[in-house]
Amino acid sequence: MKKTILYVVALFAVIINACKTQKITAPKPPNVPVVIPPKPTSIIGLPIHIDVAGLAVSVNKKFPLEVYKDDKFEDNGNDNLKLTVLKRTPFTVSTANNGLSITAPLHIDFVYNVKVFGGFEKPISQSLNLTVVFNTSPVIDRDWNLNLNSKGKILWDDLPVINLGLTTLDLPKLFGAIIQGQVNKMATKIDQEVPKNVDIKKMVGDSWKTLAEPFLIDSAYKAWLLLNPKNIFITPITYTPDEMQIKLGVSSIVEVISGYKPKNDSFNVNLPPLRQVSSFSDDVKINLNAAIAFDQINETLTKQFADKPMVLEGSEYKININEAKAFPYGSKIMIAIDLDGKVQKGKLGKNIKGIVYATGVPVYNPTNKSIEIRQFDFDLKTRDILVKSAAWLVNSKKFRENMEKQMVFSIADQLNQAIKTSNEAINKQWSTSIDVNGVIKNIEPANIYILPNSLNINIITQGNLKVVMKGF
Repeated sequence: MKKTILYVVALFAVIINACKTQKITAPKPPNVPVVIPPKPTSIIGLPIHIDVAGLAVSVNKKFPLEVYKDDKFEDNGNDNLKLTVLKRTPFTVSTANNGLSITAPLHIDFVYNVKVFGGFEKPISQSLNLTVVFNTSPVIDRDWNLNLNSKGKILWDDLPVINLGLTTLDLPKLFGAIIQGQVNKMATKIDQEVPKNVDIKKMVGDSWKTLAEPFLIDSAYKAWLLLNPKNIFITPITYTPDEMQIKLGVSSIVEVISGYKPKNDSFNVNLPPLRQVSSFSDDVKINLNAAIAFDQINETLTKQFADKPMVLEGSEYKININEAKAFPYGSKIMIAIDLDGKVQKGKLGKNIKGIVYATGVPVYNPTNKSIEIRQFDFDLKTRDILVKSAAWLVNSKKFRENMEKQMVFSIADQLNQAIKTSNEAINKQWSTSIDVNGVIKNIEPANIYILPNSLNINIITQGNLKVVMKGF
C-alpha cells in the first residue's frame, strides 16, 4: 500500500512538471484569419439654401431695361406694328405653388399703322402696362443639371380703348401673339441663365473633394475625422418664403481615427450620379475604435499580483495565482496562469504547481463599461494533462467563475473620451466654406475583434450630422 501511494505521488509530480515552465511564454496562435467587422454607413445631410432675393438680383442682371424692340412696320409679316417692351420695375422672385415665381412688370410703347378708307394710313401711338408671371418648378437630374421649364402668363394691367369710329382696336388680339412670343423667349432665357448662377454640380463637386480630406479634430490625441463618401441622394426641392431648399444626403462611412493621419485611398474624386429619393434619415453613426493593448492588459495583471498572489478558494481547493499573462489567440484570448495550491479531497491532499493555459471570449458589459473575458476554459493541451492529474480543476465551475471575475478591463475613460471627441468632430469649421455641426444622442460599443497587439472594440456613436455649405 505504501509503495502504491509513493507511485501515485511520483506520477503526479511527473505530470505536473510536464506542464510546468520556468517562464510564461506566448502560445503559438491558431492559423485563423483576423476578421475586422464591417463599419456601418450613414447618410450625412448636405443642405443647400438658395436665397430667392439673390436669385432676383441675378435674374435682373440678365434682362436690360429694353427687353424687346421692333422698329419696323414690315417686321413679323408686315404687321404694321412698331413695338418697344421696357422693364417697368425690377423683376421679383418669390416662392409659390411649390416652385418659383418670377414677376416681370413691363411697359409697352407701340405705334400701329391703321389703314383707313381710301388707302390712307393713320399711325396710332399708345402705351400700356402689363405684367408677366413666370412659374417654374426646378428639378435636378441625375447628371446634376438644374432644369426649370418656365412658363409665362400675361396679365394686362391696363388696356387703353382706341376708338377707330366704327370699331375699337383689340390690343391683345392685335399683338398678344407677338408679346407671347417674346414672353416665351424670356422664359427660355430664364431657364438658361438661372442654372448658371445656381451651379449645383460645382457647389457639391468642390465640397465633395473637401469632405474626403482627413480633418484634424484633436491635436493632443491626434484624432482625425475621416469620411469616405460614396453616393449622393436628393429629395424633392422644398420652399420657404425666403429660400429654395435643396436637401442632399451623402452616404459615407464616418470614423474617428486616433494616433496617425489616415489616408483615404479608396475615395473616388469624381462626383457620382445624383439619386432621387423621397426622403432619407440623417441619423449618423460615427465609428470610433477603442483599443486595449495586450501590454496594457498584462501590466494590469502584473499589478494585481505585484504584492502577493491572488488566492482562489473553493470547498475542494485553495490556489494561489502568482502571475498571469494574456495573449491573442484567434478570435479568443489565451490566459497563461502560473499557479500553485492544494487540493483537499477527503483526508488526502494534493499539491499542484505549474503553468496552465485557458482561453476566453471578450465581451462588452454595458453596466460597468468594461470588457470582460467570459466562457473561460482550459485549452485542449492543458485539459489533457489536468484530466489525468487534477480533473477537479477542469470541471470546477467555481474556479472558472473566480477567474472571470478577475478578467475585467474598464474602458469607461475611453468611452467618455469618445463622446467628447465625437461632439468635437461634428461641431467644427471644416473650411472657410464648410461647417460641420450636429449632436451625439448616444454611444454604444459594437463589435470586439482581436489584433496581434491589441484587443479592439468598435464604438458606434449615434446622432445627427450636417455639412453646411456657406455662401450660397
